[in-house]
Amino acid sequence: MRQFARSIALLLGLLLVPACSPLGVATTAGAVVGTAALQERGFQQTLDDKSMEVSLQKALIDIDFETFQRIDVSVVEGRILLTGIVPNADDRVKAVETAWQSDGVVEVINEILIGNDVGFINSGFDLKIEKAMDLDLTLDKQIKGLNYISDSTNGTLFIIGIAQNQAELDRVLAHARNIERVRRVVSYVQLKDSPDRQAVLEQLQEMKVQKAAE
Repeated sequence: MRQFARSIALLLGLLLVPACSPLGVATTAGAVVGTAALQERGFQQTLDDKSMEVSLQKALIDIDFETFQRIDVSVVEGRILLTGIVPNADDRVKAVETAWQSDGVVEVINEILIGNDVGFINSGFDLKIEKAMDLDLTLDKQIKGLNYISDSTNGTLFIIGIAQNQAELDRVLAHARNIERVRRVVSYVQLKDSPDRQAVLEQLQEMKVQKAAE
C-alpha cells in the first residue's frame, strides 16, 4: 500500500498537466512531469507504468481488501514486481494471475511472502528502510536515483529499475546493504543497454503496435 500511495500521487500529477491553470498547480504538475521525463523510461512509459500500478493495486483491493492490502506493486517498463505478505498460497497465486491480466504487462516477478502480518513495528522499520534508500540514492550524484524503485518487506529490500551501467548498479546495491536493519537485498534492476532490457523494449513496442492496429 505504501507504493500505491506514491503511484497515485505521481499519476495524478501527470494527469493534471493538460488542465493546469493556477500557478501553484501548474508548478507542482510541471515538477512531476520533469521528474517523469528525466527517468530513463521517459514520460509516456512512466505514465503507463504508474497507471498499471494503480489499476492492479485497485483490482487486488476490489477482490479482497483485507487479504491484498499488504501487497505492494512496482512497475518498470511493464515488468511488475509484487512484494508483501498474504495469508496463504492460493492468495499469492490469485495476485500473480491478476497481475498477468494487466494491460501492457511484460513480466510478473513474484516476491510475495506467505504468513502473518509483519506487524506495526516491523512495518515501521520497512518504511524507514525505504526512506533511507530513497535518500541515499538522491544524495549520491553518481547515481540517477529516479530510475529506481525500492520496497522493503520484513527487512528484505527489493529493488527494480534501470541502471546506467554496472558501476552505478554496484553503488546502488552497496547503499542498500549498508542500511540499518536490512537483512537481504534482492535486485531486479536491468542495465540500460543489456540484451534483457532491449528484449523488454521490443516486446513493449510490439504490444503498442498491436494495440494501435485493433
